[in-house]
Amino acid sequence: MTIHRITLFNIPKPDDVDILLAEYRTLAQEAKKNSEPYIVSVQAGRTLPDARTKGYTLAVKTTFRNMDDMNFYDHDCEAHKRLKSVAAPKRHGDVLTAYFEDVVGLAI
Repeated sequence: MTIHRITLFNIPKPDDVDILLAEYRTLAQEAKKNSEPYIVSVQAGRTLPDARTKGYTLAVKTTFRNMDDMNFYDHDCEAHKRLKSVAAPKRHGDVLTAYFEDVVGLAI
């Protein structure tokens, strides 16, 4: 069961968005569980200008093989803990996170 996790941040300063993007690049390389990579993919970028973004300026999609891996990410992953410590003082308001099991998959 593939789990896709969408996370949205309101990072007011463009330079801080750059810092978070660099942190996500590092996380994608360094996140390990039992000394092995466990994140299937990480995609991140600035949101495009649109009223529907509701002020969120950074969007991230993280894909995991299963819920156990996502739970490890949330509670035990040292790379994710580091990322959260960098992001916390740069963000405004709450982070919005939603995740779902892949039920409809279409690739073009």
